[in-house]
Formats: sequence, C-alpha cells, structure tokens
Amino acid sequence: MIESIPIEAAQHLSDQVRLFHDRPEPSRPPDDVNALLALFPRVYLRENYILDYMVEASPEGVELPIRPFARPADDDSWVPFYEGEVPERDELVEQLYKYLTFERSPAGAFEYAYFIIEMWSLRVSRYAAEWLESTPIFNEAAFDEVLSRAKNVSDLQRPTDYAPTARTDPDGSGRVRFLVYTPMGWERIYYLESRITPDGYVDQQAGEIVADMGTGLIF
Repeated sequence: MIESIPIEAAQHLSDQVRLFHDRPEPSRPPDDVNALLALFPRVYLRENYILDYMVEASPEGVELPIRPFARPADDDSWVPFYEGEVPERDELVEQLYKYLTFERSPAGAFEYAYFIIEMWSLRVSRYAAEWLESTPIFNEAAFDEVLSRAKNVSDLQRPTDYAPTARTDPDGSGRVRFLVYTPMGWERIYYLESRITPDGYVDQQAGEIVADMGTGLIF
C-alpha cells in the first residue's frame, strides 16, 4: 500500500542534507559518506562496517562516478574489485548494497532512496552535477517559489498533494516517488521514481513532468 510521508519530516530531512552540502570544510572519504548516512536514521549499515568509496578518472582525465563500497571498520586497506570503468549492478550489490538495509516501512524506503542518490552525488562531477543543483520539493510553498522564478512555464500540472509517497513489499522491495526541481539542462519539475529491489539495489529514473520551463543551465 502506498503511503504519504509526513511533509514536515521530509522537509526536515531535506534541510539537514542541505546543511551537509553547505558545510564550510567538506570532509573526505570515508568521513563524508558516513556523516551523510548518519542523517538518515532509518537507513542501517551492517554492524562493524563503514562506508567508503574510490574516485578515479578516465584516460581522458574525466572524473568517473564514485565507486562506493562497505568495508570492515578496522581495515582501511580493504578495497573492492570492479572490472569496468563504471561498476556493474551485481558488483554494487556484492560490494555495497548487501551491507545496507532500511526500516521496513514507507518512511524507511523513502529515506533509503533519498540517501542512495545523495551518496552517489558526493563528488562534484558531470555525473553528479544535475542532482547537486536540484532541489526536492515537499510542499506547495516550495513549488510556487520555483514557479515564481521561472521565465516561462508550460504544461503545468499542479499536484493535488506534495508529500513524497512510498511503499514496501514483503520481499524487501519498495517504491518511492517525490517531486524534484532541476535547473540543469532541461529546467523542469518532475517526479523522481525510485524502485528498490529485494537485494537493496535502487533504480532511479525521472518520471512525469509537472512543469516544463525549457532550456536550463548547461553543464
């Protein structure tokens, strides 16, 4: 059954994440990713493990997406083995997702999906740029504020409810949906759709557009 997440709780979490991004002296791995995890009380990591990640560049010097993994807390020499430039799904499940879980509730699924996209956006690169410049929208005031700044708006479909929605299933899977505003590339407000599979992997895609603002910032 799909349930709405309380708007106040979702907004408080978003405010905490924004403060994390705005901290004056960003920390380095593994401190930053574990500090981020601490903001999500319904997301859990296996006992005696911490999160970590690697950052590498392509032969052309372009920074690749981070390669996150879980490792024993007392072994900072431990590193995973990934075959390609971008980790494959099965590799990520084995090295990362199987160590993470969440409270089996709609609120837990929402926090888990939100944490996963924030984790992947820890480092500023072209892969993370769109999300880092984006803003989740959890209330009507935030929705209207974005519209008031837009130069033009087309195909406006005002939601009847601005709260995130989520559900969990008996097999450990789940679905999460919430509004996001992005000024990057194609400026718009859309629904971010997250599908959590039983092994913990999260597939996230841009869904229905509720406000089209045309060409945005180019990155």
